[in-house]
Order: sequence, then C-alpha cells, then structure tokens
Amino acid sequence: MNFIIASILHLIKGVLDSISNHLPTFPTPVHCAKANIESNAIANQMNSGNPCWSRKKILQFEDVRDLPVSRLRVILKDFTSLLGQHMYFWGRDVLYPEGNLLCEYGFERIKSKGLQGTSCYRKSLDSESGETFVELHGACAGCYDFTKKEKQQFLYIRNKQRCFLYSSDCPPAPGFYLPDHLFSGPAINLYIASLRFVDWWLNYEDWIAKSALPGWRNKNYRTFAKLPASKPSLPPADCIHWLRDYQSNPKQITRVREKMRAIKSA
Repeated sequence: MNFIIASILHLIKGVLDSISNHLPTFPTPVHCAKANIESNAIANQMNSGNPCWSRKKILQFEDVRDLPVSRLRVILKDFTSLLGQHMYFWGRDVLYPEGNLLCEYGFERIKSKGLQGTSCYRKSLDSESGETFVELHGACAGCYDFTKKEKQQFLYIRNKQRCFLYSSDCPPAPGFYLPDHLFSGPAINLYIASLRFVDWWLNYEDWIAKSALPGWRNKNYRTFAKLPASKPSLPPADCIHWLRDYQSNPKQITRVREKMRAIKSA
C-alpha cells in the first residue's frame, strides 16, 4: 500500500514539474525592487511637496525610466563636461569689468568653510525658509534643499569631474567630502536631482545674455579654449540648446561629441 501511494505521489510530482517548466518566469521580489528604483525616485519627487515639481512636470520626465541605464549615464557624462566648462565661465563673472555679476544677480558672498582664502556664493531659491539654494565655489557646485529630511542633493566636484547625489544635513565644505555622503546613483535619481540646478543654470544664463556685454560668454569660451589643460565642449549658445533638451527631451537628445563633430564640419 505504501509503495502504491509513493508511486502516485512521484507521478504527481513529475506532472507538476513538467507544467512548471512551461510557465513564464517572474522576477523575484528583489529584482522587482531594483526595477522599481527609478519609479520610486519619480514618485518621491511627486510627493515631496516641492512647488517646482508639479505632477505635470514630473510626468514630463517619466519616460526617462525607459532609457537604458547605460544611455542615461552617457547623457549625464555629457552634462558633467558642460558643467565643468561653465564653472570657469562663472569664475569669470566674478571678475567682470563692471562688477561681480554673481553678486549683481543676487548671490550672497560668504567665507568658505573649506579651502582657505576662497569664497563661496549662495543664491536662495525660495523666499521663505532659505533652506533651498544653489552654492558655487571654485572647487564644487551644488543645489540643496534642506526642507525635507534625508533628501539627496545634487553636487558637482570639480577635481573629480563628476556629479554626485549628496546626503547630509548641510552643504559640504568645499574641498572636503566624506565618502559616505557621496553616491553615484541610481542614474535616474542623479538625473532628477540635477534638474533643479539646470533650472537655475538656464535662468542665470538668460539673465547674463541680457545683462552682460555683448559676446561676454563667447569671450569666456575663447579664453577657456586657450588654457593649456582645457578640453572645450560646446560653444555657449549650443550648450544652452543642449541643456534645454536635457531638461525637456532627454530621450531624443544628441550626444555632445556628435554636436561638436557637426560644428567642426560646418
């Protein structure tokens, strides 16, 4: 009797194994969690209460989730090269013949808490709390929002030539960065964190075009291109056009090297 029961059970197991081999494979909970990182990043921005991140604006960038991570990484690399070039331009704005353009725009000049003998420039992005602001320094640039706890900030470090997600309750001291405060991804989080900085960047460059001497940015670009170790990227006008695509149409954006190739062959 036991032998018959065992034989029946063995036969049933064989049938079930055969069926399971033909069923579609579903991702494990761990895989699902990894796949949903980008979705969660966008959802967190939606629920952040940040007036600059309306649902309409977030939905505009939701399709970025469909980009392969490798593609998003090269877009971020292009963005980083343009940011490094503009760091030089903003330094020239401090030396503008008719006065410091950063201060004229509304930046507050404060003593650097890091590298000695240097200044840091801070521009508030809200008129109430003062906890959301852009900071520019020769060594780094960042956009910070300390109205929400545990929010990852955007940070560019010049000597590393890289952008990071920065996690702390205050901005870094320029030149001094704790490794456990810096994160290189996920790429979608870094892209989203960069967008508010891009908002400020484009607004400032629009103001420069109206307020500075004609050709000021082109003069900065020519000076930068003559520096021994410089690697000039897109000219100012092309850079602004690329940044607007980065901001609103990242899926269709053209690589910087392709645009540079087209400019040189024109």
